[in-house]
Amino acid sequence: MRTLTEKYLGGLKLDEDIYKVDLAVLDRYQAFSSELLRLSLLGIAGYGFLITNVFLKSSGGSGGFAAQVPRYVMNIALPAGAVVLALSAMTALGHRYFSTDCITHYVRRLRLLKKKDDMPEDEPQREIIAKIIDVEEMSLENDLKRCKWLLIASSIFLLLGAAFVAWAFAATLSALPDG
Repeated sequence: MRTLTEKYLGGLKLDEDIYKVDLAVLDRYQAFSSELLRLSLLGIAGYGFLITNVFLKSSGGSGGFAAQVPRYVMNIALPAGAVVLALSAMTALGHRYFSTDCITHYVRRLRLLKKKDDMPEDEPQREIIAKIIDVEEMSLENDLKRCKWLLIASSIFLLLGAAFVAWAFAATLSALPDG
């Protein structure tokens, strides 16, 4: 953890009021990505249920399908839906990683600013710290952009996955034999 070691000014105290709001905002974004992750995993579980309990459940032990499911469902809806739901889960996890990395850059930047402010104006280390602050700001901006696009991608993949799940369930239910 880069923010806790002495090398990264882990011992430098910060006023909690400086970053408390930022942590609250981070928590909200991570809660949203957690919901995206949970829903995409739930969709994948729905596919598992659909495959094991509808498609592969044999009537009379013959080993065949319980319903004559249209081929497009088997060839398109199931694989595409599983893939986009998996992509939704992966991008949600990516968002969680990079959003945590954002707060790391942010806290390190705050600590560096505090250290720089505590130094005398003629201290030669001030210029080095200013360059490190610039690097942290650039890393923070890059991670924020990644987070934005990962969250958008996860939402889009989840919507596509839900559409494929609905399509597969509807096609399967319409193909079930009466009675």
